[in-house]
Amino acid sequence: MVDISTCGYKCSKTDILKQYTFYNDANPELQREIETCAQRIALEKYDFIFQKNSRSEYIALLGQGKARVYVVGDNGREVTLYHVSPGESCPINILSALLNQNIPAIAVAETESQAVIFRASKFMQWVAEHHIIRQYVLESISLRLVSVLTLMEDIKFRKLDQRLAEYLILQFSTSNQRPPVIESTHEKIAAELGSAREVISRLLGEFERSGGIKLARGRIILICESALHKLVEKKRLSKVEYSTGEASIA
Repeated sequence: MVDISTCGYKCSKTDILKQYTFYNDANPELQREIETCAQRIALEKYDFIFQKNSRSEYIALLGQGKARVYVVGDNGREVTLYHVSPGESCPINILSALLNQNIPAIAVAETESQAVIFRASKFMQWVAEHHIIRQYVLESISLRLVSVLTLMEDIKFRKLDQRLAEYLILQFSTSNQRPPVIESTHEKIAAELGSAREVISRLLGEFERSGGIKLARGRIILICESALHKLVEKKRLSKVEYSTGEASIA
């Protein structure tokens, strides 16, 4: 965490808070109280926002940048639970404070970021006293729960090569380079998909041999997007054919 005055970019507390619906929906008196209690901070890339088994002494709300929330297994393998962007809350942060329990995951800034933080005790007071904040927290928890359950379902039931192809297509779509490039390591992709680096490396090698991508150090270059789409569709068709065959036997 760094002094806000040393940052090359600045967001005011109000700029950050206006990205959150509970602040915009609050009455002027509550808005002033929220502004007064908010403390503006800056995070460098890879700064920890919270660590496993720590306590939620503060509630953090991002105003600029991005954070990653993940768990680490006994074997050292990381699994990304979700990412947090400006305007979004972190339910694990809030729930740990609400229940006064240790945090079961890790959160790290993926980019240089700015945020406001509140003392957890004060934020929990607002949750108890103000319906708009309580509703915001419940909606945030519900949305994240659905995304985490979807992730667990994907890891358990869907083919990894299909999930990897879909992940690459999505990441390529956000690239500003031509041809599109993903700047990431195999280890980071493995963490996003809940797999092992060796498995991801093998599958990426297969994708490269099929002509869909080109691998370089720390980079993946799109060569033929249709090849990736074909892989996704092929897996979907295989699943349908398998299900149809199983149904006909029954």
